[in-house]
Amino acid sequence: MGAERRMDRKTFLKEGPLHLIRAFFQGANEGETKGYRPPAEDLLIRPPGAARPEARFLEVCLGSSACSIACPANAIRMVPRRDDPGLIAPLIRPSEAACVLCEDLSCMKACPTGALTLLPREEIRIGLAVVYPEKCFAWSGEEPSCSACADRCPIGAAAIAIEERDGAKGPVVREAGCTGCGVCEFYCPVYPAAVRIRELAEG
Repeated sequence: MGAERRMDRKTFLKEGPLHLIRAFFQGANEGETKGYRPPAEDLLIRPPGAARPEARFLEVCLGSSACSIACPANAIRMVPRRDDPGLIAPLIRPSEAACVLCEDLSCMKACPTGALTLLPREEIRIGLAVVYPEKCFAWSGEEPSCSACADRCPIGAAAIAIEERDGAKGPVVREAGCTGCGVCEFYCPVYPAAVRIRELAEG
């Protein structure tokens, strides 16, 4: 989308009945999202198979970059750690490049320390997608036919599907099927994206 489209979007949001949109489409995400705000940059979206909790991952990860080098989608960035900026650890920024759940699951196989463990594809949980209906082209009515996120999802309707609610259609996230790969966020035509990946809860 160009700058002109984005400016029109801002105008639309200011003038549109956002309170009604929010009330109608609170169910756009299964699971609790009340009070949740769009994530800031560099949330801890680790590669698939990352050890949990986060403290355990940081204990085991040596910052070798093996996972980043192996990633065919170039989705894994090596960035300074929050607890020690002198060390690096892998991170995924879905808005820049998403995990594509590649056939070989290369990053997990490449990890030399066990910080990433090879999992069956259906068990992978990187994060969780959250839709913001008031920003979404489909739910807000600005572009009702938009289904970019659902069309591109490598899991399909088990993770995100277009549904009709109260006379409008838009994407609905299925928490049980969502891997948090970030493909939906990457391909969302809205800027910032109307569907974002949030961190998994510790535990």
